[in-house]
Parts: sequence; C-alpha cells; structure tokens
Amino acid sequence: MRPQLHLSGFPLPEAEPRPTPEILERLRMWDPRGLEGWVMAGQDPAPLSLAECRALSRLVDELELSAAEFERLICAVGLGLGLDYRRKLVVGKTVYGRDREVDVLFRDARNGNRLVVEAKYQRVAGTADEKLPYAVLNQQTLPLPGVIVYGGGGFHQGALHWLCANTKATDIARLPEWLTVFFAL
Repeated sequence: MRPQLHLSGFPLPEAEPRPTPEILERLRMWDPRGLEGWVMAGQDPAPLSLAECRALSRLVDELELSAAEFERLICAVGLGLGLDYRRKLVVGKTVYGRDREVDVLFRDARNGNRLVVEAKYQRVAGTADEKLPYAVLNQQTLPLPGVIVYGGGGFHQGALHWLCANTKATDIARLPEWLTVFFAL
C-alpha cells in the first residue's frame, strides 16, 4: 500500500510506532500463507507500519532474530511499500547446479518487475563472512535481478565492504530506500 495522501497531495504522517517488544511480537506471529503462494500488497495487510519496520530495522543489530524472522521483516518492508512477495521458492540453479531456493521474491503489481532477495542475518561474529562470496556467485547466476540484504551486527566490516563493492547489497535499515529506488515507487 502506498502512503495515504492528504487532499493537498502531501503524504499523511504515519502513526507513532508501537513499543519495540510489541513490534517484535507482531512480526514473530505474522506469517501469511506461510510459504504457499503470493502475499498481495492490496489484499494482505502488513503486520507493521512502514515506520515500525524502519524502527525495527534500525535496532536489528541489537535483537535476537531467527533467519525466518529476518526474512519476515524484509517482507514487511516490501509489503509496506506496496510490493507483493513470495518466500522460499526455486528460481534457477546455484553455481553447483542445484536448485536455487531464494529467500524472498518481490513483485511490483504495476508492471510485473521482480527482484530476488537473499537474506543474510548474522548476530555474532563467526564464519558467516565466508559464505558471502558464495552468495555473490549465486546472485550472478539468477535469471532475475537480485540484492543481498544483511543485518545482525555479526559481520566483519571488511566483509561488508567487500560485499557492497562486488554486488548489489544493502543493510536492512536502508532497504526501504533501496526498494523505492529499484522499483521507482
């Protein structure tokens, strides 16, 4: 859903976000259609306002999220911007020739444009940095444009600099702006 406009043509202000624990609980309970079928921006209500998505995204490095919860936050951002999405579907092959399951596929209903999202959440420092080159190589094999969305605070800064220099990537806090530019919303 696009922001509502006042009669003057300017966007109406969004309501103040709920407290973080309540936002997080709403995100954790939300899973429309599970992994079955498209979630439609015009039909399926978002669990959070765009302001709440932004607030949660800014705090993601301090939160304990599961990979599925991180993906749901990505989906909620897109849904809040008026994009349809699907989760966990096979699109193409990996660099090793296996079926490639993508985390999120966004679709703009206005024109059918699509974008694949690879979600990378890492809460603590570890070997996740070593998986980034594989994700970049796999992104290059996709039959659709893609972006890697990262968060969690556990990646080394050097690895993130390398990632952003070698592919389309953004942190979760900048995702609303990234999607707005990509889809010309």
